[in-house]
Amino acid sequence: MKMLKSLKLRLLFSFFIINVVILTIYGSFIYSTAKKGVLNTTDTELKMISIDVIPDFKRGDCENAKDVADELIDEFLIEPLFVKIIYYDKKSKKIEHETLSSKEHEWLFDVPLNEIGHLGSIYYFNKENYRVSSMLIFDETDTKVFIQLALQKNMDSLYLKQLFLGLIIATPILLVVFLIIAGILINRTLSPVKEVISSVKSISANNLSSRVSTKGIPSEIKDLVATFNQLLNNLEESFNKITDFSNNASHELKTPLTVIRGEIEVALKQDREPVEYKEVLEDILQESISIQKMIEQLFFLAKKDMTELANEFGELYLDEVLTDTISQLEKFALSKDIHIEIKKIIPITIYANETLLKIAISNIIRNAILYSNSNSFINISLDENSKEYLLIIEDNGQGIANEDLEHIFERFYRADKARSRKDGGTGLGLSIVKMILDIHHYDIEIKTILNIGTTVIIKIPKLDKITKWIHI
Repeated sequence: MKMLKSLKLRLLFSFFIINVVILTIYGSFIYSTAKKGVLNTTDTELKMISIDVIPDFKRGDCENAKDVADELIDEFLIEPLFVKIIYYDKKSKKIEHETLSSKEHEWLFDVPLNEIGHLGSIYYFNKENYRVSSMLIFDETDTKVFIQLALQKNMDSLYLKQLFLGLIIATPILLVVFLIIAGILINRTLSPVKEVISSVKSISANNLSSRVSTKGIPSEIKDLVATFNQLLNNLEESFNKITDFSNNASHELKTPLTVIRGEIEVALKQDREPVEYKEVLEDILQESISIQKMIEQLFFLAKKDMTELANEFGELYLDEVLTDTISQLEKFALSKDIHIEIKKIIPITIYANETLLKIAISNIIRNAILYSNSNSFINISLDENSKEYLLIIEDNGQGIANEDLEHIFERFYRADKARSRKDGGTGLGLSIVKMILDIHHYDIEIKTILNIGTTVIIKIPKLDKITKWIHI
């Protein structure tokens, strides 16, 4: 049964069975047709013999069936041949007289007379291995005369024997030829599958970016290849997330852990005042908070599935989301001596993921607070134009250098590394912002002047366009 698990062998086995059935039916049909042909030949002989008797009967030479049989055997060289002559009375509708060439073979003529037939009408019957004919050869006013002949069927003829032998020999040969042809066709048909299997085997964890080519692939298995490629996409994405998390975590956690270890080692080298120990513990606490925040953000980037997040969309009021987020950050801003002012806000209804949107807006405002100068303002407005809504966050901070601007959405990139570490920055905030905005199909634009400030503009398509995108 293991052999039949092979698709090729299963196809060949099915083809073998089908061909055995077809060839058997076809051979039986040919042999049956040949037998009918032989039987038709016998019927023709019987008819010719019956017609040959008519002139003799008219001359009055056919009264005795035995004499007629002997004469026909001599004339046509056919033996055995049995004859029965029947005289039928039309008035009484009974047989008035009959003669047989052989009493032993009387049973052969136990057949319907068909007395209502017309002159020259002939009927045939099968009696074991004999063929029997009954023909009306004379029809007068009162009497009808029938001649019945019994001739052995030539079913054992040399022709039929040779035909049967030929079919017995030819059928297996044809079957083998068909199987060879089928094997070649199946190999050619399955060759694209073998190529796909070979391509799949060549793909490993080191080259997950490779894809199975659909060039030359039959349309019947293109869907299978496309599905497998999509599976590779998902697998590569998951693998990359795990790899990124592992690499990024190991790389980024080294610095705060080194700081913590250094602080502890320095504190343990000699006895210190309680105030000094308190300062060390505060530094350790700050680094621990930074590590905790980094791990949370790393898990967010690594574990969240884009499709899953996109399915959690709902209708929400953007103005309320914005004011809630600002109220949560006001104390943090005041601790930095920074004031948040709402310049303009309009009521807006959008279709989005509320939790993700709050994270994105919070990260942008938090960055503005971290990189603004003391005793400065952060201006926020929510406005619109004909095509989109505009969320504008403007600070009066240090700005971003041009060489840093194109990298700010990269993970762990920090424009001011010293200040970022001091303020607890991980370099992941804007990466998360970009990911969230991409999920929502929102655009972000950053305008900055070094040492003057930065303006962040989030462009949100209006509801009809978002709805159209969601349905697509």
